[in-house]
Amino acid sequence: MRSPCGSARPLDFMATNDDDLTAKVARLEAELAAARAERLMSTTILETAPVIVLRVSLDFTIEFISRVLPEYSGAPLVGQSVFAFAEVDQHSTMRKALEAARDTRLPTSYETVALAPDGTRDWYVTTVGPILDGDALIGLTLICTNVSRVRRAEAELKDSHARLEVALDAGRVGLWRWDAMADEVEWDARLCAMFGLDPAQGPKRRADWMALVPADQQERMSQHIDEALRSGNYPDYELAVGTPPDRRWFIVRGGPRRAADGRVTGLMGGVLEVTGLRVLEEQVRQTQKLEALGQLSAGIAHNFNNMLAAIVPVLELAKQRVEADVDLFEQALQSASRAADLVKDLMFFSRRSADPHRVQEPLETVVRRATELCVRTFGQLVHVELGDLRAASEVLVDGARTEQALVNLLVNARDAVEKLESPRRTVVVSANALPEAAARAAHDDAQGEYVELRVADRGAGMDEATRQRIFEPFFTTKPVGRGTGLGLPTAWAAAKAQGGYLTCESSPSVGTTFVLTLPSRRCGAADLHESTPPAAGAVVRVLVIDDEPFVLRSTIALLEHLGYRAFGASSGEEGVRMAKAEPADVVVLDRSMPGQPASATLAELRSLYPGLPIIAFSGLAEDFEGATVQLTKPATLDQLSRAIQQALEARPSRPEGG
Repeated sequence: MRSPCGSARPLDFMATNDDDLTAKVARLEAELAAARAERLMSTTILETAPVIVLRVSLDFTIEFISRVLPEYSGAPLVGQSVFAFAEVDQHSTMRKALEAARDTRLPTSYETVALAPDGTRDWYVTTVGPILDGDALIGLTLICTNVSRVRRAEAELKDSHARLEVALDAGRVGLWRWDAMADEVEWDARLCAMFGLDPAQGPKRRADWMALVPADQQERMSQHIDEALRSGNYPDYELAVGTPPDRRWFIVRGGPRRAADGRVTGLMGGVLEVTGLRVLEEQVRQTQKLEALGQLSAGIAHNFNNMLAAIVPVLELAKQRVEADVDLFEQALQSASRAADLVKDLMFFSRRSADPHRVQEPLETVVRRATELCVRTFGQLVHVELGDLRAASEVLVDGARTEQALVNLLVNARDAVEKLESPRRTVVVSANALPEAAARAAHDDAQGEYVELRVADRGAGMDEATRQRIFEPFFTTKPVGRGTGLGLPTAWAAAKAQGGYLTCESSPSVGTTFVLTLPSRRCGAADLHESTPPAAGAVVRVLVIDDEPFVLRSTIALLEHLGYRAFGASSGEEGVRMAKAEPADVVVLDRSMPGQPASATLAELRSLYPGLPIIAFSGLAEDFEGATVQLTKPATLDQLSRAIQQALEARPSRPEGG
């Protein structure tokens, strides 16, 4: 029997019996079903796996792709080069991996950014494997895994870490971690630097950590840590390291590290240095203390000044009218003047700003005048040396107040060096300009340029505890009778009243430097103009309004002695009535009186006589708005005379009816 194709060779199944044929058919059908199932599984894997599988020829042309992403909606990918879907700068990396797999017949891999026609860019890691038919290499497989989410997460994590590093650097925060189970401690480089350690020297165990804590705080901090482990809560802990003046303050903050079951297995957190904040808080407390004392002293000084205002002029008049016992009057007058100076020192603490009516002078002039005064007083015992004063030559300051502050500083320096051996008995005064950036670095609220006046001595210096208290009123280290404890506080108040600062740098056995920092207000021709006194003419009429009878009588007596025609009133209402009856050329008005306020009296007088010069005569160290001249009680003959002249010079024209 011939085969259907005409072959003389009989078919194999014709040589078998029916049972064998049936078995073979069943076996073939089973193999075919298995092959179909395997193909279906392979197809399902290729279509559903989160990878893309390609078969490429040995010249790297795509022959098969398991699935095409939506962004590849253009020309078919099969038949194109595998390089068509990667950026040019990545071709070299791809070719190297493909050729290595082809030549070595071993798997390789590479990473690229795939570029789709719609502009989509994704990161892929591609594994390349050889396709062998026996010993023959017939192609390559490429299994591409999209790792874009991983790369983006890595980028975001890197960016987050970079921002955290910037924040930690800006906040000067060091990080720490402690695994209590293994007793392992980790400090980052910032925290090591805070404690002056190289990162390799950072603590490795809890005992190492505690060794860095001052001995007097170790027990308390150890208890703090144990309680945090027990409770799972780590309250802020303030740690002081070192001794004054190099003491540094840290805030240790943290929280628990927990295992999967919630157990606390350790602690972690950060350390923030707050030394600058502590120093600032201490400065604020010191300022508040001084301001509180100033408010108290202002009330006391006001009443005391009223009493002195009646004593000083009477003593001056008595001294000039009585020939006998002139020395006794001189001594009494000096005592009253010293009492007045003491009260003026107290009054500085109640002031909040500079007095615009006070004489503004070049700082260099004030420095030279103050040093000349001290040189005459110190004699040959202490040498006062003037350094570079060029920065002070064109800067205007409150002359009297700055001079008093400088004299106080020089006297303090003299007391510090007078018992030393020469040549250490030298005090150096110098000035330097302070640009705005440097001023703000030294004083947070500084604005604009400043000039620094430095008074330096090489005396015994001070320890930190003493230095912290030197600006407290009535605090002194001098023997009884040598100081009142108001010299340095007065200098501090003088600086503050002008918008400046007074600081102290001192170390035991090295010396002390006081730095008086004042705003750098430049002077011009108008600032240096000196007014000429008015020409002599008719008798000047002065109305004195004061509720203190003795002050009223003594002030009138002084004015009459100076050649003025003086008359007085004991209240604001009476003063207005007298001014209407007999207009005055100048009014001396008490700042604080019962009944009608002085401000209302001033307003009434100005409504009657708009150009009327008014001298505010007060025991309070504060400005009286609207007054022509400010005069503080008690006033000497010379001070009262100058105030009258200054008021007359400011008069635009003689009041109506004059």
